[in-house]
Amino acid sequence: MLNDSYRNEAYREAILKKVRQGFTSVLDIGTGTGLLSLYAVTSGARDVHACDYSPTMCSIAQDVLQANKMADSVTIINKLSNSLTIPQDLPRRKSLVVTETMDAGLLGEHLLQTLLHAWDQLLLPPCPQLLSDLDTCAPITQHGVVVPFGARLWAAPIRCPSIARRSFLTDTEHFAWNFKSLWLFSDFSEPYDTENLRVVKDCKFLSDPVEIFTFDFNNPSQLKQYFEGKNDCKCVSFLYDGKSDAVAVWFDLILDEDITISSSPFLVDTQCCWEQAIFRFSKPQDSVKLSTKCVGGKLVLEVVSETIKSLESSDENLSKLQSSLSSATIISEIAVSPEMICFLNNKELQNLFYRSPKNFNAIGNVLDLSPFPLFGLRCLQLKGAKLVCVLNVDQEVSALKEFVKDNHLDQEKVRCLKKSELDGLLSESCEQFDVVVNNIFELTGEIKESNICMIPRLTKLLRPDGILGPVNLTVRCQLIDCEWTNQTSRVADEELTQRYRIAEFINVYQVSQQIDVDLKYVCYTPVSEEVDCLQLASSEMAADLSRSEQVEVTAVRDGRVTAVPVWYTYQLFTDTQRLSTLTDDSHINQVVFVVDPPLHVTSGETITVSVTYHCGVLRLKLVP
Repeated sequence: MLNDSYRNEAYREAILKKVRQGFTSVLDIGTGTGLLSLYAVTSGARDVHACDYSPTMCSIAQDVLQANKMADSVTIINKLSNSLTIPQDLPRRKSLVVTETMDAGLLGEHLLQTLLHAWDQLLLPPCPQLLSDLDTCAPITQHGVVVPFGARLWAAPIRCPSIARRSFLTDTEHFAWNFKSLWLFSDFSEPYDTENLRVVKDCKFLSDPVEIFTFDFNNPSQLKQYFEGKNDCKCVSFLYDGKSDAVAVWFDLILDEDITISSSPFLVDTQCCWEQAIFRFSKPQDSVKLSTKCVGGKLVLEVVSETIKSLESSDENLSKLQSSLSSATIISEIAVSPEMICFLNNKELQNLFYRSPKNFNAIGNVLDLSPFPLFGLRCLQLKGAKLVCVLNVDQEVSALKEFVKDNHLDQEKVRCLKKSELDGLLSESCEQFDVVVNNIFELTGEIKESNICMIPRLTKLLRPDGILGPVNLTVRCQLIDCEWTNQTSRVADEELTQRYRIAEFINVYQVSQQIDVDLKYVCYTPVSEEVDCLQLASSEMAADLSRSEQVEVTAVRDGRVTAVPVWYTYQLFTDTQRLSTLTDDSHINQVVFVVDPPLHVTSGETITVSVTYHCGVLRLKLVP
């Protein structure tokens, strides 16, 4: 967010205007690096306090103020603003509160609670008139104001296959298995996810956006109504052709009378760092009616009903409806983990699990650690094998039982363990399984360290001719130039590097790698070809000793290297096709290692990539 120069400049200008209008006693809530406090002091504010809950951020802010010779001008308090009191923490009420504690959904970082407490305990009473005609107002020194002034929230339905693949089962009519009476969807722990829809190539907006809320941060009574849920529930209808997968929400942030910035997905030149909030549906929706409300300071969107299109011929359509109802199947709707949904929507992997048991002469017992045990179930169907699997929660066990029944499999041959019960199985020394399928990848693109560390114990459970899959793993990488990784891993904005000395303190904490990156939606320039940088057999994945390799990579163009993305190819069994986690169908994202400082190369130059691996932990760097 610190690299968002457009947002920073907008805040600086808004704070400058308010201080010059006489609001010189400032509280910076959620100060972070202290940037807004710096703006306040350089604008002429005389009484500035800043608070943050994080001791680390308070320490950084103190260093930043010291380096900018403003340590005596700002008092840093290591507390939540809701814990501040007068006169213990602040000598008197403030005339100006500045804050940027907004998430993609605006309210997710407890913004309403924060502002309500500030108005009640920390701020002077609000101005009766904001604020363009100050001559008619009471004296400024008697009143308080919040920057930003307020916000407008917008919503629009979207169709987005990549979002749908993480939300619910898609394209089930083409599954090899029968899912016709079972509807699975992701049980997300949060009400909304975030996406940068400006770069998501398969996202389509299905209707014009609709304004769903307007917040006035300088109207305490309105904020209280919203927080207590006393505001009227607003219903919004969207009409469109086809089906939608989610609703996207964004906001216009009204900083003052004249300045507004926006997280709109339609803005390019003036886009801000905030992504959009994505409220996922549990199933595709026809034209919908949404209930939008604010409950306990949180934004809530719910589907009220689907729009039913009028029937042109009532007799004809009544006949069709009766026929449809008579043949309808009762569908069980079950919430499961996002990992299970993503796994099942990987058609390439699903087809491999469906085909590969045919290559085995006999399979008596299978341990399948996949998010949904498709291989083991196919072995049960084809070979009469007994299956042991591990599922996370009761809902997933229920989903498996329903699946077994719908596909006419023998329930008596399926044993479901919870993760807590797996250790007991692994402690057994008897050789009991013909095949063990391990789950070695996280959705984020990392190698699943816990499952890699189980390999020695899993091997002991195999019969003499048993197989543990995947049987091998290859780590692949590519040198790239990617401004996005540069912007999201460190402070690079010249204003914060040169004019305000912030970068040198926050960049101490810069990340060396980024996880859960979907390269399909990242703009980058390849600087080399894709190369293999490490190859591991199953027996080597959990070896006690670290494995280090160096590979020579040739630059294919002049330029700079700012990042090295990593992905994997692997074989489930020796006679099966090699799969890649980089394909469009893969449910696994990528890990990107950041190159800092960027390496400038010329076409034909050889660069050495060093890879270190130990029990699922992978490290990669360029060797000077």
